[in-house]
Amino acid sequence: MGINKSGSMTIQDALFTSVQQRVLGILFGQPDRRFQGAELIRMAQSGTGAVHRQLTNLAACGLVNVTRISNQKHYQANPDSPVFEELCGLIRKTVGLREPLLKSLQPYRDRIDIAFVYGSVAKGTDTARSDIDLMIIGDDLDYTGIYDALHEAETLLHRQVNPNLLTLQDWRNKIVDENPFIMKVMEQPKLIIHGSENDLEQTRQSGADWPTQ
Repeated sequence: MGINKSGSMTIQDALFTSVQQRVLGILFGQPDRRFQGAELIRMAQSGTGAVHRQLTNLAACGLVNVTRISNQKHYQANPDSPVFEELCGLIRKTVGLREPLLKSLQPYRDRIDIAFVYGSVAKGTDTARSDIDLMIIGDDLDYTGIYDALHEAETLLHRQVNPNLLTLQDWRNKIVDENPFIMKVMEQPKLIIHGSENDLEQTRQSGADWPTQ
């Protein structure tokens, strides 16, 4: 059972069983991809029977489309489902993206002020081939350790993670200088992995008074 830092049950554990989390995380974490049944079982790291039951239920209620190709069933999130967008958003914010990244960064959380996903993934315009752009802001970051740790998330997500690491002062200096890239990132949707929207806004507000070097 997952417990968040406040000691309470996590959202995903309150809503879904562990097998449901894994199956939904795969299908709705990459909704434009079609997965063969055996591939789903391998990726979900769960029993064949348990995964098949979930897939049968998801197909029966219209959340998942099933296509038969050469006697093999392929599964894909159904974009015509009335809750498709909502479920994609929920999965993206929990088991489909946030949790794997948060777990990878856990050993370094004390050094990280804020971490968030930006770009096409955060905007919901990504495809199966889109990389995950991850901004990590903090001091005394272990660059090599963080890059290595993110490989675990890449394996789970089946996507490349592109981390952009900045110290807090570098981040604030770029805000003061109105760096075009940082300004664009700040204005676009973001998926917070560590910290909060308020933490991010504080770095922006305090940037004007932050001494550049």
